[in-house]
Amino acid sequence: MKKALIPLLILILLTPLPASADEEGDSVYTILDESGGALTSYAGVPQAGDEYISGDNRHFRIARVDAESNRAYAQALGAFQLPDVTWEEDDATPVARQKRAVALYCTHSDESYEPADGSSSISKRGGIYDVAEALKKHLEEKGVTVYYSDENHFPHDAGAYRRSRATAAALQEEGVDAIFDVHRDGIPDASQYESQVDGQEITKVRLLVGRSNQNAEANKQFAAQIKAVADKRYPGLVKDIYIGKGTYNQDLMSQAVLLEFGTHKSDKDDVLASTAFMADVLTRALYGGVTGSAGSGAAQENTGGWKGVAWVLGALVAGMFVYALLATGSGKQAFAKFKGNFREMTGGLPGKRKE
Repeated sequence: MKKALIPLLILILLTPLPASADEEGDSVYTILDESGGALTSYAGVPQAGDEYISGDNRHFRIARVDAESNRAYAQALGAFQLPDVTWEEDDATPVARQKRAVALYCTHSDESYEPADGSSSISKRGGIYDVAEALKKHLEEKGVTVYYSDENHFPHDAGAYRRSRATAAALQEEGVDAIFDVHRDGIPDASQYESQVDGQEITKVRLLVGRSNQNAEANKQFAAQIKAVADKRYPGLVKDIYIGKGTYNQDLMSQAVLLEFGTHKSDKDDVLASTAFMADVLTRALYGGVTGSAGSGAAQENTGGWKGVAWVLGALVAGMFVYALLATGSGKQAFAKFKGNFREMTGGLPGKRKE
């Protein structure tokens, strides 16, 4: 009996683990609204409770999933209110995050673009790294420090996010302001991602957020902020926001979002073109309208420091004059006393001291 169980145990051990909710599956689902109209496609298996924010900011929640027909049915929740981002135009926007640094990595190292790369999956180094490196270059042109990892997390299986977690955690230790996991979608219909920005052919970018972690609401709001800036600056750049059941390692930090640049059927040149616009959006969403060296953490810190010094000096001068007025009881005498005290304090800066 024991000998008979050995082949069965070997078979179980050799069978690949099923993909978790974090994984892109082979299935492609159509998500429908309550009237049966198609909202979008989703590579993988959507779960009841997932949320979807469409390109025109309609908010839905997945109510039912039909595995036989590869369809999911979504309940309308009304309009989704994007945050006010008028501050992103102001070059004087105070920057709370002084590091001015972000992290980039690719969980699914094999993801590629069939038309240019010859395959949708290349195990050693997929075309997705070209996209991540283009995004890195454009972010650095905006004065953002980018901590980038080209670590390979292949294979594209249930353990990919577990392996990439070590990469994301190491990048987080650099003290970055945000972490972006760069992907491409797996739906076969590339037309859903085709778009134009400023007359240039590009692919849209889907923002993917995990809802199974303590940072879920903050991650969602961060994605909404990115979309708000994109809709304002480059309408048609951000496709939508999908809030799925996974964690996507976004429990590591509240400013963490997965970015899907086009699909495996997309023209890679169009995908690369979108990275320049996305870099501008991410920079503005994090740091406001300040770009280049003018937006460095040191510059922001210095500006705030001099304002603080000026305020303290102003308060000190006012206090000295009030003290002189109380001591003399006369405006003229108070002014004379104030000048004397100020000359003594500053070593004669306002004028020559009497010998």
